[in-house]
Amino acid sequence: MKNSEKPLVLAVDDNLNNLKILGNILRENGYNPELAGNGREALNFLKGRYPDIILLDVMMPELDGFKICKQLKEDPLKKDIPIIFLTAKSEVEDIVKGFEMGAVDYVTKPFNGIELLARLDTHIKLKRQEKLLKKSVEEKNELLHVLCHDLMNPIGATRNIIEKLIENFSDFQSYQANMVSSLKNAMDLIGLVRQMRMLEIKKETLRLETVTLKRAFFESYYILKRKFIDKNIEFILDIEDNTQIIAENTSLVNSVLNNLLTNAIKFSYPNSKIIITSESKKKNIQVCVQDFGIGMPSVLLNNIFDVSKSTSRLGTNGENGTGFGMPLIKKFMNFYGGEIEIFSKEKRGKNKDHGTSVFLTFRSPS
Repeated sequence: MKNSEKPLVLAVDDNLNNLKILGNILRENGYNPELAGNGREALNFLKGRYPDIILLDVMMPELDGFKICKQLKEDPLKKDIPIIFLTAKSEVEDIVKGFEMGAVDYVTKPFNGIELLARLDTHIKLKRQEKLLKKSVEEKNELLHVLCHDLMNPIGATRNIIEKLIENFSDFQSYQANMVSSLKNAMDLIGLVRQMRMLEIKKETLRLETVTLKRAFFESYYILKRKFIDKNIEFILDIEDNTQIIAENTSLVNSVLNNLLTNAIKFSYPNSKIIITSESKKKNIQVCVQDFGIGMPSVLLNNIFDVSKSTSRLGTNGENGTGFGMPLIKKFMNFYGGEIEIFSKEKRGKNKDHGTSVFLTFRSPS
C-alpha cells in the first residue's frame, strides 16, 4: 500500500513514551501516523490538513483535549473529523464530557493495541461510509435536477404551443411537429433518468451514438424558443450540416445543450445574441457557445463544476436558477469521453468585452 493511501491519523499526547507507542502501533498496522506532543503542535499541523481521524489526549498542559476538540468542532472544514479521546481509566467524567463535545469514542491508557486498532478501524470505516452516502445523495440530487429542471423545458415548450392553439387552433398543423418533438423529449428524459440510475448502480453503460450536431442544437433551440423570444436574443448557429459527434442524443439535447443555452439566455442582456460555432481538431470536434452577457467572477468560475458549492445567481431579468446545470453538463461530457472548458469576463463599468464562452470538445466518429 502506498503511503498516500494509508489512513492519516493525528495522535496528540504530551507523554512522549505514549506517543512513541502510538506511532509504532499505527505504523506497523497500515496507518500513516503524525505525532504532536502538545495542543499547539496539533493545531499547527491541522492548518490546511485534514487527517482521517484524531487520537486526542484529554489531560495536557495549556491546551487540553477539550479545548482542541471545541476549536475543531467550531471549524466548518474540520468539524466532521472523528475524534477519539485518550483518557485514564479513572476519568469517567472526562469520557462523558468528551461525548458531549462531539468525540466519537475513547480509548483508555495504558493502551491495548488490539482495542485501539479495532476502534480506529470502526470509525474510519464509518467515515468512509458517510462519504459514500453523501456522494450517493449528490447523485440522486442530479437525477432530481434532471427531472425537475430539465423536464421543465420540453413541458414548457408544449405549454406555449397549446396556449397559442387556444388562441388560434387553425395553426395546429404548423405547430404539430414541434409539439410531438417536445413531448418525445420529455419522455426520453424520463428514460434517461432511469438509465442514469442504472449507471449509478453499475448495471449499465451510457449508449453512445453518432449525433448530427446541428440537428441537436436546433432541437434544443425549439424547446427554448420562447426564452429567446422573450429577451429578443438572436440565435446564431454557424455549424456545418454534416458535422457529427459521439454522444447520447437525449442527454446531449436536454441536459447539455438545454442547460448551456438556458444559462447563456439567463445571463445575456435583452436584444443581444448567442453565437454557436464548431471546428475540427484532429479527431475531435470543438464547439463554442458564446454569449455577451454579464460574465462570471473568478470565485464563481473556480467552483462552477463543484456540486457542493452554491453557484446559483439571478439572471439579467431576475431569472432564478439552481446552480446544478454545469456539474451535470460536465458529468455527461465525461460520459461521452469529451471535455468542457469555460472562459468568462465579468462586466465591470463600461467594458464591452464581457461575456462567457463555453467550449465543448466531443470525439468525432471518423
